[in-house]
Amino acid sequence: MKKIYIISMVAAMLLTGCNEDKFLEEKALDFNSASNSYNTAADYDAAITELYYLTREEFYTTYDRTTDLSKFADMWITADPLQSNITADLSPSGAIAKFYWDENYKLIAQANTVISRLGNATGLTDEQKKEYEAKARFFRALGYRTLSYLYGDVPLQLEEVTEPKTDYARESKDKVLAQVLEDLEFAAINLPEINQVHDGEISKPAANMLLAEVALATGANDRAISAATAVISNPNLKLMTQRFGSQANEEGDVFYDLFRPNNQNRASGNTEGIWVIQFETNVEGGGNNTSHFFWNPGSFWGERFFAPQVDKFQIIKPDGTRLQLFNWPIGDMTGGRGIGTHYAVEHLYNGIWAADFNDMRNSEYNWPRRFKIHRTNVLNDNPELKAAMPDGYFDLEHTVLPKGYTMETGFGGGVNATTQLPNRFMCGYSTKMTTPFHYPDAQYQNKNTYQLAGTAGKTYTDQYFFRLAEAYLLRAEAYVNTGKKAEAAADINVLHERAKAAPCSPEEMSIDYILDERLRELTCEEKRRLTLARVGKLSEYIKKYNPYFSASHSADGKDYDAHFDLFPIPLSAIQANKDGVLEQNPGY
Repeated sequence: MKKIYIISMVAAMLLTGCNEDKFLEEKALDFNSASNSYNTAADYDAAITELYYLTREEFYTTYDRTTDLSKFADMWITADPLQSNITADLSPSGAIAKFYWDENYKLIAQANTVISRLGNATGLTDEQKKEYEAKARFFRALGYRTLSYLYGDVPLQLEEVTEPKTDYARESKDKVLAQVLEDLEFAAINLPEINQVHDGEISKPAANMLLAEVALATGANDRAISAATAVISNPNLKLMTQRFGSQANEEGDVFYDLFRPNNQNRASGNTEGIWVIQFETNVEGGGNNTSHFFWNPGSFWGERFFAPQVDKFQIIKPDGTRLQLFNWPIGDMTGGRGIGTHYAVEHLYNGIWAADFNDMRNSEYNWPRRFKIHRTNVLNDNPELKAAMPDGYFDLEHTVLPKGYTMETGFGGGVNATTQLPNRFMCGYSTKMTTPFHYPDAQYQNKNTYQLAGTAGKTYTDQYFFRLAEAYLLRAEAYVNTGKKAEAAADINVLHERAKAAPCSPEEMSIDYILDERLRELTCEEKRRLTLARVGKLSEYIKKYNPYFSASHSADGKDYDAHFDLFPIPLSAIQANKDGVLEQNPGY
């Protein structure tokens, strides 16, 4: 979607305009200004477009921030830097705390402006006003939901700010989420149906998805069940169970198809996507490009972060000779131009698949652990090595090296060198973040060999913000919370049936099972930190599953502390609020 600036945004917390003396006021007759830009449907469409843009910017296209909401959780070991330093990362004066605060208050400020201006919009019908209000309230709810999960109590501003305001106070998380639910109820009633909107636009099911999630956060389980059921029973939505889309005739499975280029939207026949964040490559404002390397805001760098950098994987012969098996970057199943800065913890890599390793979501297409060797001459020149890999593949699960052979990954040794698998340069990964054999033509250096250019590393697909599978997970969670384990198992088994996975039983149902199922289904889609914060298990799960934040891997030699479950209030916001008090979160 093309970025359209509607108003100038300049405050650290909420975005404000300036207050002119009467004699300096001007009437804008022949150009757009804040006073005449909110009247027609075209004006409001432009304003809503900015809300979509800000959402994409926050969650996908700001390079350094792409991984924060999954990195600071239980899923990934971060290989660069090798040691965690969460005290520095989550400093009140640091970039992370400031970014999510500012981005969400930008979203809220824009939504409040739309809502506040609707009363004077003479160019709209009453029905149009309701729909635009519903859209704005959805995004306002999204902003406050994210803020409350990340920071706890936050300032609650529900009207447009038209002059500097420096006396904010934090409102309780309960009060903020109550407002979120009120906004989402309005949106769910007044947004169009999903079959009445363009690809990428929000609709009734999107509002009900967020409503179900936030209802769970407030303990309103029956309300969550009702909202999730409204999504699941929607006749316009259905799980994809058969091969479809752009690569339906190639090797793969239906779960793999869900994440192939051009397969996310309803226009492709996909009835599972509910709200899909749109990307257009090499289009102004499209969110992805093939020419830039680092550009903020810019492309979605999922491949770069989550796929391995296989050329650094080396086999070492008994005489010390080092053998490189893979070329890089190659746009095949080896992960394109990944650099492996995030690889799966043991629980994500193996633990969640223990009940059924043959679950489709863990297939060779969706979590490849076996890679075709590019440099076949290395095998031909070393018969004993070829005997260990007779099919020409390196298999992380089954390859046994010849006696005396070892392996190393790393930049010639040092802190990034290790013989343990998986690791940064040789690991299974989620192909949701890559487009094997199907990159934009401009991204190839040599298309015949799938050699990629130096500017590769982006993910060239639209991204699900919500898809139908998660509605089953949300309802199952609510059923578990209300003791309805049979109903919860029935919902999970809908997903297992699609994945050809072993069915689960009511006796297995627990919040821990649901959280594992979310990993199986939604890895690289859900913002895991938000989920764990919502259910109150962030600290528990980080300590249980992610050694990256343990004392043995941290720069200060300390284990993860529960006060990091909340981000700090940014120092910039506290200092800008000179006529009020924004208390800092405990521990900072």
